[in-house]
Amino acid sequence: MEIVGSMASTVVELLFDPIRRSVTRVFYYNRNVKSLETHMEELSDIKTRVQHSVEEATNKREEIEDDVVKWLASVDVITEEADRVLKDKDKAKKRCFMGLFPNLMTRYRVSTEIKSIAEEDDKISLRGKFDRVSYLPARRGIGDRSVKDYEAFESRRQVLDEILEALKDNDVNLVGVYGMAGVGKTTIVKKVAEQVKANRIFDVVVLAVVSKTPDLKKIQGEIADGLGFKFEAETIRGRAERLRERLERETKVLVILDDIWERLKLDDVGIPSGSDRRGCKILMTSRDQNALYREMDTKKLFHLQVLLENEAWNLFKNMAGDAIKNPDLQLVAVEVATRCAGLPILLVTVASALKDGDLSEWKDALERLKRFDKHEIDSRVYSALELSYTSLKGEEIKSVFLVCGQLIPHYIPIHDLLKYTVGLGLFKHISTLEQARHRLNKLVNDLVASCLLEGGADGIVKMHDVLHGFAADVASRDHHVFILSSDTVLREWPAEDMLEQCSAISLADCKISGLPEVLNCPKMESFILYNGDPSLKIPDCLFKGTKTLQLMDMTEVQLPTLPSSLQFLEKLQTLCLDYCGLGDIALIGELKMLKVLSLVGSNIDRLPREIGQLTRLQLLDLTDNPTLEIIPPNVLSCLTQLEDLYMENSFLQWGVEGLDDRRNNASLAELKDLPYLSTLYLHITDPMILPKDFFSKNLERFHILIGEVWDWSRKRGTSTIMKLKIGASIQSEEGIQLLLKRTEDLHLDGLEGVKSVSYELDGQGFPSLKHLHIQNSLEIRNIVDSTMFSPIVDFPFLVSLSLDNLNNLEKICNGQPMAESFSKLRILKVKSCPMLKNLFSLHMERGLLQLEEISIIDCKIMEVIVAEESGGGADEDEAIKLTQVRTLTLEYLPQFTSVSSKSNAASMSQTRSEPLITDVRSNEIASDTGLRTPMTLFNKKIEFPNLEDLKLSSIEVEKIWQDQPGELSYGFVRLTSLIVEGCRNLKYLFTTFMVESLAQLKRLELCDCVSMEEIIIKNGLGEEENVRGMMLPKLEFLKLKGLPNLTRFCTGHLIQCCFLQELWIEDCPALKTFISNSLSTDAVANNQFEETNSTLFDEKVAFSNIEELHILGMDNLNMIWETEFHSDSFCKLKILLVKQGNKLLNIFPPNMLRRFQNLEFLVVDYCASLEEVFDLRSLMNEKESHVVTAFKLKNMYVWNLQKLKKVWNTNSHGILSFQNLHLVNAGNCPSLKSLFPASVALGLPQLEELRLNNCGVEEIVAEEERLGEAP
Repeated sequence: MEIVGSMASTVVELLFDPIRRSVTRVFYYNRNVKSLETHMEELSDIKTRVQHSVEEATNKREEIEDDVVKWLASVDVITEEADRVLKDKDKAKKRCFMGLFPNLMTRYRVSTEIKSIAEEDDKISLRGKFDRVSYLPARRGIGDRSVKDYEAFESRRQVLDEILEALKDNDVNLVGVYGMAGVGKTTIVKKVAEQVKANRIFDVVVLAVVSKTPDLKKIQGEIADGLGFKFEAETIRGRAERLRERLERETKVLVILDDIWERLKLDDVGIPSGSDRRGCKILMTSRDQNALYREMDTKKLFHLQVLLENEAWNLFKNMAGDAIKNPDLQLVAVEVATRCAGLPILLVTVASALKDGDLSEWKDALERLKRFDKHEIDSRVYSALELSYTSLKGEEIKSVFLVCGQLIPHYIPIHDLLKYTVGLGLFKHISTLEQARHRLNKLVNDLVASCLLEGGADGIVKMHDVLHGFAADVASRDHHVFILSSDTVLREWPAEDMLEQCSAISLADCKISGLPEVLNCPKMESFILYNGDPSLKIPDCLFKGTKTLQLMDMTEVQLPTLPSSLQFLEKLQTLCLDYCGLGDIALIGELKMLKVLSLVGSNIDRLPREIGQLTRLQLLDLTDNPTLEIIPPNVLSCLTQLEDLYMENSFLQWGVEGLDDRRNNASLAELKDLPYLSTLYLHITDPMILPKDFFSKNLERFHILIGEVWDWSRKRGTSTIMKLKIGASIQSEEGIQLLLKRTEDLHLDGLEGVKSVSYELDGQGFPSLKHLHIQNSLEIRNIVDSTMFSPIVDFPFLVSLSLDNLNNLEKICNGQPMAESFSKLRILKVKSCPMLKNLFSLHMERGLLQLEEISIIDCKIMEVIVAEESGGGADEDEAIKLTQVRTLTLEYLPQFTSVSSKSNAASMSQTRSEPLITDVRSNEIASDTGLRTPMTLFNKKIEFPNLEDLKLSSIEVEKIWQDQPGELSYGFVRLTSLIVEGCRNLKYLFTTFMVESLAQLKRLELCDCVSMEEIIIKNGLGEEENVRGMMLPKLEFLKLKGLPNLTRFCTGHLIQCCFLQELWIEDCPALKTFISNSLSTDAVANNQFEETNSTLFDEKVAFSNIEELHILGMDNLNMIWETEFHSDSFCKLKILLVKQGNKLLNIFPPNMLRRFQNLEFLVVDYCASLEEVFDLRSLMNEKESHVVTAFKLKNMYVWNLQKLKKVWNTNSHGILSFQNLHLVNAGNCPSLKSLFPASVALGLPQLEELRLNNCGVEEIVAEEERLGEAP
């Protein structure tokens, strides 16, 4: 019974509880509604407080925590649900049964929903108690709107890639980018930041601006913002400790410090340095290379230069918009863009300012830019340049900078700067030319490092146009210098009061109508005049009012008589009369204070005796005076202070002291009386007149030529050059031996009695020599012989080695040289050495690693570049990687077999079950079993991973590369230019495997390879392996010439060379289709073509950017283009030349004529079957005849076309317009009866020249068309 009772109780409870809850929900309905309303009010208050915190965080640019965002969303959802339920309470109030009873069902439903919402509300309210709602994020990116544009520029992309590679290098922690103001340093490092984040090279990237006056707190704050945390400490030291701890917690972090000017102590900022860096790397920018290299100890530096000309124009066009599409504006726009000189910030600001301007505004802006009107220059640019200038340390370097602003900016020889600085006395406490040279070189290097000058080769520096304008502006503003820039016109001289204050006048390469009779400039110290106008006269009294003048440079001025007012220039220290038409110059002898006299290229025939009175003269430059035949005796010996004597391409008629006491000319012995002579440029044609002990140990710089065979080469950047053709007796003279040891550039001709150059000419191995050229010797056997002499380090600093016509040279190195020998060699050229079999042996590996250029020409028994010899120390199985070689030239080498004698024996002996190459021409399969495998030119023993330019001429190899794909690991992925000429055994050039590695190839030339049948041969047997899609994606130039057996370029379905701009096909008579598909390969192989198949280009060719097409000597070609071809092919063609196509029936496919509307230049010559050039008949049926296509054709030549009847075969009816045609030239076309249809003739407003020669023309405009169809 107890069990039964218990069960009954449980049943009652289970039944009653639901009933009780239901009844409660019905009868406590009003209480539930009120409770819900209270709950929602409380929740709304909580949401308001949280929302306030969120808005405050958002204003601070902080990120909102995810759980807060989700909570707010859940509040919105529950609030919306509560509002919906509470709206139903009115329905619940309605009564039923004639208003006698409440609606129990509605109340029950609403109460149930209220209960559910209230429970959820309680949970949400509890979750709304947040300690914080936001956090300070690390920056996701350091972006800039112009970053994307920079990436599009090739020059920027290259620097960007190099920076990224440096940052990936585990051994590199500091990387620097330097460049002049406004060149885009900040933009490119922001792009780096974007890339390293996207590529996950770094987890966190932060950037801080340092500036000229670093604020450590500000720098710390910017880095902290990037890391997403706030400082609690206020002191700089405390913040540094906190920042260091935070950075050290990051695994991979990049800190970018923008605009470094001087040393910044990283520890003071809180950036880990030294061994504490761990995963922290630093990228810095500066205008000053020295600030990065010396002050910040940054060894990995990248110089960001101005944009290339085409890049600058593209940026300018993009910013200027549609304005420059106006033909009237284009020429001015190009010049304006040029004046911006590739400086991105200037290009952008000027183009943006002018985009809505008319022609007058553009021309006004151009004139202002020419004058460097600082109101026209962007204020940010000017301020940045001003800061760079004022930051230069010392007045001397500022003075040199301002002097550069008075010269032609793109060509500033340091040699000329030396003349100017000495004349102006810019350097204090310096008395000798040698001291001045050292000081000037140091200051120029500092200006280059500060990006205020651009370094150049051969002692030439340049100045950016904008910097040049700025320097001229500062010189004019601060120092009263009157400067006119190049190509400007001086119509009126400045006012008298301005001239009286003028300290310098610079008229470098400008146009002036005349000079005043007297220059009244009592304060003037410098006068510079470059003028090529032969009519310009120099008034005799011009310099009467310039008695303070210290420097005078008049270049390309006609001076048959020197102005007498020169005698008043008692303070003149530098006189330059270069390339002037000089007569009597004896007056110069009166300028007793003169230190520098330059008469370069002035074709004087006599140096007057009065020059001997210039006893203070330190520099005499007689360069380029081949007419100079007389220098009186004892004139040179009187110049006792002379330090520099330059006689390049000048005086040769040296007298011989002691043989002729009545000699008319100076002797070489006089130069021995000049105790301070340290620079000597001299040519002695007869070595027998050399005085004993002529060459002094005081010579620091010398360019000395001995013997008649030599010509001068201007290498101001090389301080010591000797070119010798001398006998054995003079060769051993002590002075010669002394200079040989100090020579950097040595040329030797006809050496006698020398078999081994290094040991017999210099027992120390030429430790200073950088360049060596040896020619025309019968006795030399080797350059280095370590088997006969004690081993030493030979040529440790040699950069270039050139060997020419050494008939008995057997080896460059006989034996194994010391490890450091040739270790700096970059250029090796060998020509006409008939006994030389190879260049180096394998054990000279270290001497090859820096090679950048190798050239071997006309060596009859040359077999390999690198030969294996017994006893070599190199690992025979390890490849030598010549990673620096960029250029390789092999020409006229009949015995040449391979770059290395180490054949790939292992790979050659391996067998395969499948064939390697399908040769569709012979229907044979070449495999590596049972058939001879020809040795290839390149094998795995020597690798050229960075080769860019390859030229092969008259090499007898059968293959250049291996066929197997596995052999391409040592490939040529950076090859940009390939020229193959006269290689008569080559049947094909590439396999499809090989061509895949040539993605960078831009230029391809194949000439006179008589066995060449196909350029690219496919691998394997399958149809699917045909070349398809993108092939040679960067090819810009293609030339096929003199290939009599070439039947096709390749086999494929669709070939795209999207960058191809110029194509030459010449004397390839078997080439009837450029690309063959697999279905026609047998026909190609057997040279079986239907006439309809003789089409050069069809739908399989896609040349979308080709601009120039030359087709010559293609007598078997029926058509150039198929009637249908790829949609965008040839639409940019500008130049078309077709010559000797005797089977050609037309030039353009009739229904595709509109495709060629960009053609500007057309030549058709010697096409015997051609009857018409333009076939217009298919256009007559076009429905949209109202659409006019305007051709850009400007010049058209039709010559030697025996069957040509019409150029245009019918009237164009205005559908085609040739309104740009300027010239039509027709010659030797006897069947040509008329030239133009009437409608074409009426639309030639720009036709200027019409030439007809030996043609059958009866009327220029066809009469029946003119009468029948002309309006």
